[in-house]
Amino acid sequence: MGLGKLLYLQGVGAEFIDCFGNNVQIQPLDRNGILQSMCVNDASTKGASTSDTLNDIAANRSFVSSTLSDEFIQQRIFELDAAPWLQPLHGFQWSYVDDPIVEFHLPEHFTGSIKVEIEIEHGDKFHFPISLGQMRVVGDYGIDGISYLKYQYQLNDDINAPLGLGYHGISATVESASSSETYTGQLMIAPRSAYVHADSKTAKWGLSTQLYSLTSQSQWGIGDFNDLQKLIELAAAKGADFILLNPLHALDLPESASPYSPSDRRRLNPLYIHIESVAEYAAIEGVITSKLWRNKQYQLAQSRLLDYCEIHETKFSIYQMLFNAFIKEHKNNHSKRYLDFACFKQQQGEGLSQYVTHQQQRNSCFTDAEFLCYLQFIAYEQLLQCQAKAKTAGMSLGLIRDMAVGASPTGAEVCANIDNFCTNANIGAPPDPFAPQGQNWGLTPFDPIKLAQHKFEHFIDLIRSNMVSCGGLRIDHVMGLLRLWWWPKQEGLGNGAYVYYPLDTLLAILCLESQRAQCVLIGEDLGIVPPEIVANLAKAKIFSNELFYFAKHHDGFMNPAFYKSHSLMMLANHDVPTLTAWWTAADIELRHQLNLYDNEQQLDEAKSLRLIEKQQLLDLLSQHHLIKANIVMGEVDFEQLMLAWLQLSASGNSALYSIQIDDLIDEVKPINIPGTWKQYPNWCRRLSRTLEQISADSTVNNRLDAINKTRRSKYIDDSGKPEWAVYG
Repeated sequence: MGLGKLLYLQGVGAEFIDCFGNNVQIQPLDRNGILQSMCVNDASTKGASTSDTLNDIAANRSFVSSTLSDEFIQQRIFELDAAPWLQPLHGFQWSYVDDPIVEFHLPEHFTGSIKVEIEIEHGDKFHFPISLGQMRVVGDYGIDGISYLKYQYQLNDDINAPLGLGYHGISATVESASSSETYTGQLMIAPRSAYVHADSKTAKWGLSTQLYSLTSQSQWGIGDFNDLQKLIELAAAKGADFILLNPLHALDLPESASPYSPSDRRRLNPLYIHIESVAEYAAIEGVITSKLWRNKQYQLAQSRLLDYCEIHETKFSIYQMLFNAFIKEHKNNHSKRYLDFACFKQQQGEGLSQYVTHQQQRNSCFTDAEFLCYLQFIAYEQLLQCQAKAKTAGMSLGLIRDMAVGASPTGAEVCANIDNFCTNANIGAPPDPFAPQGQNWGLTPFDPIKLAQHKFEHFIDLIRSNMVSCGGLRIDHVMGLLRLWWWPKQEGLGNGAYVYYPLDTLLAILCLESQRAQCVLIGEDLGIVPPEIVANLAKAKIFSNELFYFAKHHDGFMNPAFYKSHSLMMLANHDVPTLTAWWTAADIELRHQLNLYDNEQQLDEAKSLRLIEKQQLLDLLSQHHLIKANIVMGEVDFEQLMLAWLQLSASGNSALYSIQIDDLIDEVKPINIPGTWKQYPNWCRRLSRTLEQISADSTVNNRLDAINKTRRSKYIDDSGKPEWAVYG
């Protein structure tokens, strides 16, 4: 009973529905292993050393008797289940703005009084008394023969504080005949839904890109913020509403290249800085335009793959020159630019300091902390300019950023905020027919208990920092707001389990930050999506994320009229084949070359299925009169196919629609092949054509015009019924 209750309180799941709709029971060994991973540090401080605990694991001793004693289990249950009832005012609580309440926990026979003070965020203070008769009882709990009651008090604008959205301070002085104690906490007042753009009925569209993969005549071997500005010019001229980016997070370069395995999700990758746009460039231009440096730039431009070691070394050498010029010109005379820099450091606070310290520990060359702060200052400055350019050019949303589901266990974010994470586990996915061994992404998960104990401060900071300089934020693996699959790091602790998170609270924080930043939210909900996520995202007006390849039913691809209205439809993304590769089956051949099929039968089945899917696509295009009826697959003109494909998908009922730059220029090689590591250079493939070539390409322009014309003729129907439908 004790172990089962602790598993429940820690949020370790007992079952889930798999991709086939089957109910899967998680084995006790696996659940207990995750509980061990969550509690090992706590257990080791209560009578056993960490080394003793790990020795127990290695010896495969009984989980309960040796690692988590009965004493520890009962103490932990008390801390999570009973102790909160002994705290009259909790450190963090929240309610909706249209129904603001405050909760108190008091003994059943309490006869004293409560005096409340609320300090409005950045505003006034309000004082008022509360009597028991003004509150209602909504729960009770017994501890050692004493009943404790949970009370709710309804706040009223007329007699209490006129609370608006925000994080407000609250204190309560609880007075009885024998004592008077004051308790403090935070009261978050949240909206019911995320920010929705005023023109929500207009069908919007945009381009998606992996920024680092862009190529141009002016860059230093990697796509940068100047390339983003060029892409904004192209997209805006063609009527696009947004550009969807990869995560711009700081990475532990040059070792880690994946934007989805970041060092710190709160910081920007400094390699995106455009050197020639930095204010201090004029001071070093004579050096950088010399033959030596231009040769280096030329050599970096020739590579078809990103050479992160060379790029990092080259750009950071130039960054040092820029920084030296900045210090020489601005620091001593305390110019406005230096004061802006100082203000930036103050605003970024502890998070910036954590990142800088981590970078200095990794690289002894970074002796001056101000240098690393300067790079973040420049990166934020240039990203802000990109969003300003997009809005000035008439794009309704501008940039849409992307936030990874987790962070590297050795990165700045985790190492500096270890009290918010479980470092004994990794995020991943459970076994399924496509990945029989499951997926381990090597990312460190938030600990839901620790997150709440720290008033969700790190989560708030994370969300807020990712809503800077953009009109939208895509949240990778949004199911993580409800649950994440954890893999234990230590051997002998089973094969993982789902761990559940406080969905309502995390959604409330997201919606509050979204409204404050006027930033729309998109939840990447591809894969196994629990019904609780579907319902709650819809209620919170967070966009769903659909992918054309996966928008299917038993007869083939879905009629675009039945796309989810409040969704982003992506024709393709970084985890699936490009359109050209899919149509030519080049992706299947590449997987075969990389020995990713176990046998010839798997290869033949993949080829056969692709032929069926291609015919299903042709049938759907024909039903919508976008290609000739009964056309023979081998006689299809690819450009006609592409135009029809774009018009079909763009005509769907989704409020947002995106196409990759890769697909506009018929790239074949993927940017990433999920499930591979050293077999393929993931996250390193550069585009085969420069932005200058893309802008001048008549085929690209025709495709963009076709998308824009189709989207501009759309009116989004969110009634739940298709606006139009064509049936064969």
